[in-house]
Amino acid sequence: MTDRTKLIGLALGLWLALEIVAFAFVLRSVGLLAAIALGLGTTALGLADVKRLLSVWRERGNVKRDGAMLDGAMQALASFLLILPGFASDVAGLALKSPSVRTALAARIRARGKAPEKSGGPQTIDLAPHEWKHLTPGGRPRRKRKKSDGLDAPRPQ
Repeated sequence: MTDRTKLIGLALGLWLALEIVAFAFVLRSVGLLAAIALGLGTTALGLADVKRLLSVWRERGNVKRDGAMLDGAMQALASFLLILPGFASDVAGLALKSPSVRTALAARIRARGKAPEKSGGPQTIDLAPHEWKHLTPGGRPRRKRKKSDGLDAPRPQ
């Protein structure tokens, strides 16, 4: 198994454990019948919201405004989370139903997807050999070596 598969499995396992803990908390707080009623109520809310989203989508047709696709996708995800059984997913779905949460999340997604700003200047500059020089790590120009013709150098004996 790859690392990504293991990570997905771990995330799903943790989500299931969170759902069980959340259900136990709600069950202890309000009782069995009220917990079942809350679960069915949030599922009905999610289904009604899907129906509303579909009717809005049909009315608007191909009218697109900036960010409408991302906002609609987050609303659909919120509805899906409400339909799923479990109270942890219901809390996440209800949070995504809030316009302020969707706006903040959309801003984070857009910021993460943006490419870094490029400078307006050229990416490559061609220079002739006499137009540049090597620099030392300190930033000073390197000294040119004197070429010896071999006449001055002492000969090994």
